[in-house]
Amino acid sequence: MAGTRPTVKGRGVMLSNTLISSTFKNTHGLHKAFEASLLGSRSIFTQGGPGSDSSGSWLTLARGIAGLMIFGTVGLAIYAGVFGAGSVYPKPVRTLLREGGKAYMRSEETRDLPKAIECYIKALELLDELGTTDLIHAPDAAHVTGLVARIASVYSEMGDLDNAIRSYESLLQRILGSKGMDDPKPLVSELMDPKLPPARRANILRALGCANKLAETYETRAVRWKRRSIVLADPALAASSTDVKEAGRWYQWCLQLVTLTYQNHYNHIQLDKGLEPTSTPSFDPTTLPRFFSIEIVASLFYNAATYFASCAQYELAVPLLQRALDLLRPATDNGKEDEVCRSAVLMSHLANAAVMKSDLSGAEKTLMDGLFLAKKFSRNNDCLNSFVALTYSLGTVYQAAGKPESARVQYRQAIDVAKTVGDKDAERLATAALSRV
Repeated sequence: MAGTRPTVKGRGVMLSNTLISSTFKNTHGLHKAFEASLLGSRSIFTQGGPGSDSSGSWLTLARGIAGLMIFGTVGLAIYAGVFGAGSVYPKPVRTLLREGGKAYMRSEETRDLPKAIECYIKALELLDELGTTDLIHAPDAAHVTGLVARIASVYSEMGDLDNAIRSYESLLQRILGSKGMDDPKPLVSELMDPKLPPARRANILRALGCANKLAETYETRAVRWKRRSIVLADPALAASSTDVKEAGRWYQWCLQLVTLTYQNHYNHIQLDKGLEPTSTPSFDPTTLPRFFSIEIVASLFYNAATYFASCAQYELAVPLLQRALDLLRPATDNGKEDEVCRSAVLMSHLANAAVMKSDLSGAEKTLMDGLFLAKKFSRNNDCLNSFVALTYSLGTVYQAAGKPESARVQYRQAIDVAKTVGDKDAERLATAALSRV
C-alpha cells in the first residue's frame, strides 16, 4: 500500500497492556530464605553495585546496545555516529570537538573528563546558537543530538548522575518534544510509515536508546546511597522514591514503543497473509521490523526485567524474560554460542522469579534447563556466570525441599566456579549458604 501504513486497531499487545500502568504494586510476603538467591544472581551481572558489571557479561552488551542506539544509527561505530563527517561542523566547533576528543579518548589513567565536558558544552552552545538561524544545526539534527548524548555519557562516567539525567532529558526533548516524552504511541505510527525519512527514524531509535539509559541512570541514582535490596524490594520505600518511579516510567516508555510497534508490524504481516490480527504476536525473530534487531529488543527486555524483578514485580519481569527467550530460541536451538549463553542468563532470572513466588517445581525445571545450556560453553563468561547463579539457586530449591545433601552439592559447585571466574560476592553467598545447611 502506498503512503503511510495505518496503525492496526485492536486491544493492544498483551505484554504492553500489562506494562502501561506505572503504579508500583505492593508485593508482600517475600521469602527471606531466597532473597540471597535473587540478589546473588543479579550481583553476578552487577558486581560492585548498579552500573558496573563483569567483563564480557551480557549486561555489558545490553547496556552497550542502548549506548550504541543513542550515539548513532545502529551498527555504526560510536565515535563516527556521534560526530559524523567533520564538514558538518563549523571550524570553531570542530576545534572544540577535537580538543574534547583528545581529553576523552586518552587512556584510563590520563583522560581528563572535566576538560572533555567543558569543550563539548562550549561546542553545543555554539551549535545551538547557530541553530536559531540555520536549520542544518537545528536542535534535533543528528550531529547535535549525538553531541548531547556524548555529554550525557561523559557525565555518567564521571559519576555526575544529576547532570547525566538532565542531559538525557534534554536529548529526548530535542528529538521528541514534551508530547513524545509523555506518550510514545504516536511514534509507533511514524515508525510504521515506510516513507519516514531515515534521519527521523534514526533519531527515534536514538531516543529509544536514550530513554533506556535514562531509566538505568535513575535506577542507579535511586540506590546510590542505599542497598538495592532495601530500596527496590521494599514496596513502601520504592513507592516513595521519585527516582524509582522515574526509572519504572522510562523502562515502560521503552517497552510500549517497542511492543506496540512490533504488534502493528506483526499484524500487517498477518493481514498480508490473509490472516486475522492478533493481540499475542509470536515474538519469532523473523517477524521483527527491520529496524529492530534481535539484540536490541532482547537487551531491552532483559534490562527492564531485571529492574522489575528487583522491585519484586515478577508479573512484569517474567513475561519480558520469556519473550527475550523466544527471540533467542532459534539461534539457541542451532547451538550458537552467544545466544546459548544469553539464554542461560535469562533462565537464571526466570528461575529466581519462580523461587520468589514459591514455585519450587517450576524453578527446578528452569534451573535444570538453564544448566544444560550453561554447560555447553565452559569458557564463555555468560555461561560461567550463569552456571554459578543456576547452581546456587538450585541449592536453595533443594534446601527448601528438604534435600540437604543435594543442596550441599550445588553450593559446592557454585563456590568452585565462582572462584574460577573471580566472583567474590557469589563465592561469599554460596559459602554462607553451605554453612547453614
